[in-house]
Amino acid sequence: MAQLTLYVDEKMLKKIELESKKEKLSVSRWVAQKLGLILNRSWPADFLATAGALKGKGLKRPSQDDFAADARKIKL
Repeated sequence: MAQLTLYVDEKMLKKIELESKKEKLSVSRWVAQKLGLILNRSWPADFLATAGALKGKGLKRPSQDDFAADARKIKL
C-alpha cells in the first residue's frame, strides 16, 4: 500500500484524532476512508438510465387541504 504524508495544524490534528477515535479507526484508516468518499463520489451506474423512465402523463400532485384547516390555533 502506498504512503502519503499530510501536513495539518494542531487544531485539525486534534479533530481528526477525535473523529477517528469515535469511529474506532486508526487515524490513517479514517483519513483514507474520508478521502475515498470524496474522491469516489458519483451517481450509481444505473441512475442516469432512469431519466425519462416515467411514461404517460407523468406525476400528478394529490389534492391537499388548506394549511389553515389543520393548523392549531391558540387564543392569546
